[in-house]
Amino acid sequence: MKSNDVILLFSGGIDCSLAACLLIEAKHKVHLIHYTNGTGIPNYLYRVRYNELKAVLGEDNITLSELNIPGLFRKLSLANIEEDFNKYHNNMICLGCRMSMHVETIIYALKNNIHMVADGSIHYQSHFPEQSSIALTLFRKLYEQYEIDYMNPVLEIKEKNNVKYKLLDYGISIQSMEDTCLFNNTFSESSDENIEKYINERITYCKTYIDRKLNFAYNNSI
Repeated sequence: MKSNDVILLFSGGIDCSLAACLLIEAKHKVHLIHYTNGTGIPNYLYRVRYNELKAVLGEDNITLSELNIPGLFRKLSLANIEEDFNKYHNNMICLGCRMSMHVETIIYALKNNIHMVADGSIHYQSHFPEQSSIALTLFRKLYEQYEIDYMNPVLEIKEKNNVKYKLLDYGISIQSMEDTCLFNNTFSESSDENIEKYINERITYCKTYIDRKLNFAYNNSI
């Protein structure tokens, strides 16, 4: 019988924070995972948000792990950057970054026997390549190959203010507590065709990476 545990990709931002609230209200135990790819400016405010979520929602319902993913991020986003710019004519770095998070999440899920994953992908940011409909569909297909359900609890919310109001209803503060990403807002919108091609070009490597990393250990809960 599958457990009711769910992994949530967690930046400390308002969208994933609301997703955590909704999942816990739906009787899930939530395992937050925060990722560091080596290119951001850390402020560790996501730990403040984690403590806030624990205090409001119950510390037995939520955990936090921190994963360093610079190697996979470099491989997917940066290793072929000149070729990628020539091919796609825009910045796909954030798409590769999100893909690396999903791949590392699959490994974490398999090692911990968790069969559900969620994130804070949301309608009002669907112009971001990594939150586009085609990207979410392809990520979902990748998860399905490992018998993992991939959910987007806040996807249908169309306005940022609605996220803030819902957080206030839960008693959660509405400040974003994300680290500073140096690549944030450096992208331009991409076509579905290019997004699909970018992801599919990397799938074989990602599957090989998953198989290899399943032999490694994680010990990142705080």
